[in-house]
Amino acid sequence: RERPDLGIGRDDVEVRGGRVQVKVHSLGAVDAPASRVALLDAAGRVLATTTVPALAAPLDLKPRAATVSLALPKGASLTGCRVLIDPDAAVTEITRRNNEVRVR
Repeated sequence: RERPDLGIGRDDVEVRGGRVQVKVHSLGAVDAPASRVALLDAAGRVLATTTVPALAAPLDLKPRAATVSLALPKGASLTGCRVLIDPDAAVTEITRRNNEVRVR
């Protein structure tokens, strides 16, 4: 009840050209601090990261989200890739179950 919660779903990850667009939602009871999103390859290696700005808690039940963009390295394959919110587990969240989505 007193933690932030960031989350993504399948519909929140979209590949556009050489970029992966990720819509990160604030779902918790308190504001979420700035965090990071990482694009990981099938072996778990980081291909790209970006910062997610701080997000207010949806206390008025209106959605709060930020869309960030990850550049896909030249020649990288998206097969088996996944997007992970807060890869360093720096934010103590309600749950981390909604922090990872396979790209394809």
